Amino acid sequence: MEVAERRYWPGEPRDRTAKSVSSPSRMRGGSARLDTKAGGEKLADRVQDTEKHAIEQIQRWEEHKAQMALTSKPKPNARPAPALEDLPMISNSIKEAAVFAGIDYHKKTIAVTLGDAKGAVLGQYNLQNHSVITQEFFGQFGHLECAVESCRGYEWFVDQMRAMGHNIDVGDSRSIKLIAQSRCKTDKIDSRILMELRAIGFLPTTYIPTALEREYRELLRHRATMVRTTTRSKLRVHALLDKENKGIRYPFTISGRKYLREVDLAESRKQIVERELEIIDFFDEQVHTQEQRIIRFARNQPDIERLRTIPGFSILMATAFYAEIGDPTRFRTSDQVAAYIGLVPRVYSSGNTTRCGRITKTGSKFMRWMLVQAAWVAVKHSPNLRAKFTGISRRRGSKVAIISIARTLATIAFRILKDKSNYKEEKLDAGLARATF
Repeated sequence: MEVAERRYWPGEPRDRTAKSVSSPSRMRGGSARLDTKAGGEKLADRVQDTEKHAIEQIQRWEEHKAQMALTSKPKPNARPAPALEDLPMISNSIKEAAVFAGIDYHKKTIAVTLGDAKGAVLGQYNLQNHSVITQEFFGQFGHLECAVESCRGYEWFVDQMRAMGHNIDVGDSRSIKLIAQSRCKTDKIDSRILMELRAIGFLPTTYIPTALEREYRELLRHRATMVRTTTRSKLRVHALLDKENKGIRYPFTISGRKYLREVDLAESRKQIVERELEIIDFFDEQVHTQEQRIIRFARNQPDIERLRTIPGFSILMATAFYAEIGDPTRFRTSDQVAAYIGLVPRVYSSGNTTRCGRITKTGSKFMRWMLVQAAWVAVKHSPNLRAKFTGISRRRGSKVAIISIARTLATIAFRILKDKSNYKEEKLDAGLARATF
């Protein structure tokens, strides 16, 4: 007789003395039977023991969590200042010979490569990413020409290095990857590449916005995020009403709110609608407060007032363009501004073949979106822009036409910032848009 091993439920205490289910061999022509003493008679007892054991485990786990909450200490939010004994030791000869520094910035660590006047490596060091450590390390040098790659959270580090008297450039990460792509990538290699590119003058740099421009950008992006959150909540309310075929076109007006309070919905959907309305009211108030703050900041900026003379440029649009472009003298032509925003087409040219594709979409996605929204308003108020939009839309469609108007607005705004002048529609009437703007 073959004896099969009995299986137990998870968490069930095992009975070593109980007999298991026996099964005869099929080769002998026998029939299966159950040992009722070990199986069927004690099945109810085993189920009760399993439930009791599971309840005991849950109780022990709850007691353990309560004990851990009393004994464990909460982790501090701020990182403690590291010990200065961990600071790398640098010889006086390296301090005197160091001219260039390549810095590979990370959230927790910083890799530094020091180089002499010819770009030769003097030493490579790993630092903790802490303001105390970086202050002590770079404070040992008189003046350094530094290079750091564009990444998240580098602003405070750039401000600190400039306050210590060092000159620091921020490299464009996409261009650096095309120039110095390597099969072997480490933090030390990346910092050495940054130092060498800075030493030979081949470092592709990117614009570092001022503190005021950064503040404008953060305020505008935060407002846009809150508006998107409000829009999502409104779409959820529309969807819940449509599920019971009780939707209306304007549910967020005064009469629409009254309808939402009185409409007969399922209890769960009614609660969700109430929660979504609370979210909408909260973010509407926050958006209004943010707009008032932006208006107060922009009120004393004459360049923003000049930009507001352009059709389609509200105070938010004018502030966004002013913050994104920054110093207009860093651009030579208006075509460079359009390329910086990403409103120029891709071009493939080889021999006698030239093909133009979609727009590059480089630069700020937020700025392109704002310009497109301004373009839809501008074609309603400017006869010349409306005529241009109509002509292009007949040939290529409205989507291509509105992108062309957005590019035209960008070039006009650039010339206004550079020339310190106001918008004049008669220049477009005279056909001087491309020559003047």
